[in-house]
Amino acid sequence: MEVCHKCGRKADYICPDCSLKMCRAHMEPRYAGPDRGFRSRHMCPKCWKTKHRVLNEEMVNAHQYKPKVYSYIKR
Repeated sequence: MEVCHKCGRKADYICPDCSLKMCRAHMEPRYAGPDRGFRSRHMCPKCWKTKHRVLNEEMVNAHQYKPKVYSYIKR
């Protein structure tokens, strides 16, 4: 199970660029105001600080994410 980088709760998204795991409460809001018809309402907070926009529609869903498992065989 993936956890949020700030609060330790269950993560909702994983950023593909910086691999930060976050819940919806700790994402950066895309805009303030009424619903304007955008598909994404939030951005990655770490990429947002570096002036790079990664929207939540481009992120990996953490609930369905399965990390790669490597098995080493000793020969």
